[in-house]
Amino acid sequence: MNIERKTVFYKALSSSLLSKLVSFIYQIVSIPLLISMIGTHNFGLLAILMSIIGWVNILSGGVSPFVTKVISENNGLLEQQSVIAGSRTILVFGSFLLTAIFLIIGLFIYQDYQELVIPALVLFVISILTINFTIADSIRQGTKQQHINNLFMMFANIMIIVSIFFTYQLHLADQTLLPLAVVILYLPLLLSKMINFFTINKKFFIKGIFLPFKNNKLLFRNIYHFMLANFMIQLSVVIIKSFAIIYLGANDTLAAAKMEIIFRYLLISGTFFAAIQLPLWPLITEAKAKNDLLWLKKVKVWLGLGFLLYGLANFVIMINFGLSVFELWLGKSVLFTQQEIVLASSYFLVISIVQAPVIILMGLGTFSYMGRILMAEAFLFLIFILSGFIFSIKIDLSVVLAVMASLRVVVFILLYQRAYK
Repeated sequence: MNIERKTVFYKALSSSLLSKLVSFIYQIVSIPLLISMIGTHNFGLLAILMSIIGWVNILSGGVSPFVTKVISENNGLLEQQSVIAGSRTILVFGSFLLTAIFLIIGLFIYQDYQELVIPALVLFVISILTINFTIADSIRQGTKQQHINNLFMMFANIMIIVSIFFTYQLHLADQTLLPLAVVILYLPLLLSKMINFFTINKKFFIKGIFLPFKNNKLLFRNIYHFMLANFMIQLSVVIIKSFAIIYLGANDTLAAAKMEIIFRYLLISGTFFAAIQLPLWPLITEAKAKNDLLWLKKVKVWLGLGFLLYGLANFVIMINFGLSVFELWLGKSVLFTQQEIVLASSYFLVISIVQAPVIILMGLGTFSYMGRILMAEAFLFLIFILSGFIFSIKIDLSVVLAVMASLRVVVFILLYQRAYK
């Protein structure tokens, strides 16, 4: 690893680890406090809301990596400005489209889900605003300033922890708890994104928020193709999470709450992956552009070995002490079985070994291939879930976890063959 690349990576990694430590504390502290504050039933409803709103965040996830890629490749400032302006144009128009869809759906389901109207509206508005400011994160990632993104995320998580703690002491009325939980969890993130956006170098925003399509057809076509590939990646994640929680929650809000907690466990355990992925894949893109094949080969070996060992360590710890860990974390509010713990830790093990080829393929720009594979996984999972709805088959949490883990094994085989060929 050359000196500049090593400096950039370790600076981003150190700040990322600090940010992820705060995120780890946030996840550990927030879940039991939230459950105690709003109750298991409301937490299940919150999990369903968050899984649905996850579809909104796909818009930002589809656009952002292309901005990072163009900047990482050290293309001219004029091209970078055009890509940023074009991406912001897509975000704005996409936001209007999503708002229209949200309002139309709301008119049809308002009478049946009145208790969810206010929290859903608050969550939607905050999410729409947030995704329009995330363009700054992509710019900083491309300009090797991921450490600044990490600090802003750490700031947001600290605000959430403090807000949950003080709100927990107030013992508010039940009808205010769910909307308030949404504000506490999502408003700090919006504020951190806004501050990040307004403190970035203004040279990137010279072309403004709107770029005419007529004079920039080729640019929009390039953004669209890259966006479509990454959109499929984001969509696959959202489909699996949202349909798993919604299906389980349709029968039992406790099952939805348990699924949300498992996803939080995956997020906490996967903190290390995000710390590595965010600064590393742009460096892989840069190394590819410079034809630094020796460095790329070393990265492939260390990523594969490191993530495998990390996943195995987590698996061994959880199958031996998982019940105690979850009870220490959640108390008696939500209880898991040993089978559920084993399946959840098995799923995380498979996720761990998949991360190495994912990071490599991101750096190599092979988003389209990853998108097709992950969408195929999501499609098969969707068929599985819909079969439960259509044929009134009661599928419990353990079966859902087993199917998710099995599908991810197939994903690993296909991605590994492409990344390590």
